[in-house]
Amino acid sequence: AATQYSCSSIYTRHYQPRHLLALQIIQQIHQLKLRPQHITRMLGYPSKHTLPACERLRHVLSNPYLGLDGSYIDGRFTAQEFLAKLFFAVQIDYETVEDDLAHIHYQLSIEADKRANTDSETDTVSSQQKCSRVELKTDYS
Repeated sequence: AATQYSCSSIYTRHYQPRHLLALQIIQQIHQLKLRPQHITRMLGYPSKHTLPACERLRHVLSNPYLGLDGSYIDGRFTAQEFLAKLFFAVQIDYETVEDDLAHIHYQLSIEADKRANTDSETDTVSSQQKCSRVELKTDYS
C-alpha cells in the first residue's frame, strides 16, 4: 500500500502525493505559487491542451510511481521527459533526484518480473488442467 503525504494550499489542493518526490514537487509548487495551468505552459503544452495537461500533472503527482509505470500517456512527452521538464519548471535539480527515479524504475522492474512469473505459473497450471481434461475424455470414450 502506498503512503499518502500531506501538503495542501490553493496551489496544491488537487494533488494527493503518494511518493516523497511528489511531495517535494508539490512543496515547490506551493513555494513558487504556481497554478497547474502555469506549470503546463512552462512544460510546453499549448493552451488548447491545458485541461489534459493539468490532468496528467495531477495524475503524476498522485501516482506512487510518478507516472513512470506507464499509467498515463500523452503524445507530447514520455513519462521520463515529463518528469524532467517538471523538475526543471519547479526548480528542482534533476541530478538530485536521479537516484530516487532509478529506484522507482527498479521497483517497477521487480513488479514486472513478479507478474511475469505469476503469469507463467498460471499458464503452466492451465496447460496441466487442459491435459487432465483430455486424459479424462479419452479414459471414458
